[in-house]
Amino acid sequence: MEKGSNKKAQIAIFVILAIAVMIILILLFTFRQKFTFITTSETPVEQIKKCIRDATEQGLTLISAQGGSIEPQNFILYEGNKVDYLCYTEEDYKECIMQKPLLKQTIEQELETYTQPKINNCLTSLKSSLQDKGYQVSLEQPETTIELFPNNIQIILNNLNLQITKDKTESYPTLKTDVNTKLYDLVIIASSISNWEAKYGDAEIMNYMLHYPKLKVEKKPQDEGTNIYILTNTETQDKFLFASRSMVIPVGLIGE
Repeated sequence: MEKGSNKKAQIAIFVILAIAVMIILILLFTFRQKFTFITTSETPVEQIKKCIRDATEQGLTLISAQGGSIEPQNFILYEGNKVDYLCYTEEDYKECIMQKPLLKQTIEQELETYTQPKINNCLTSLKSSLQDKGYQVSLEQPETTIELFPNNIQIILNNLNLQITKDKTESYPTLKTDVNTKLYDLVIIASSISNWEAKYGDAEIMNYMLHYPKLKVEKKPQDEGTNIYILTNTETQDKFLFASRSMVIPVGLIGE
């Protein structure tokens, strides 16, 4: 008799658990859209900022590996990458000539040119997506301004004049975001090394590492007197590569 009671009790527990599971599944199905919105949705502005950051980071990857250029013109191949010269001379026994005397400004302009069409495409796609969801959206093609700072890169969309309306209207005349990077410091040091080679023909890399404890400078000799410089922030692992050819002594004359 006791065994029968235990069996009935176990069956009752299983039935209750099954009903509870069914209720939970019904609730999840009924409110699925609401839960998804709460956990995964991004506001339109957050989507735009993410798009800006993605485009900027893609440009940074190219610029950092290619001597500050998206499409290098005066370059040497190093491990499959085109690395632009920051200081260069074709002549032997001559100091190099600075190719990018305003390196920081050059990189900012390169990034602006690279990111602008990607940002415009992102804005067009976002506008279409929001309109499909019942939003009223107006915006203008913005002017992108990018500036390097010691701890980040700041990106501003000027004259965006974005308005998004559904239950309420949100307005964004401009939009600003940033990407964390130590590229600024590496660019300043790269400019200093290039200036030193333009004046004296060679740069002593140990001096830079003594003054900047978080900096690693590698100097990789290549064919025909070119040096590849690899600057690394040892804390963040941000890198910047560039090439230089200065005060070259022909191989056959070394040691004579």
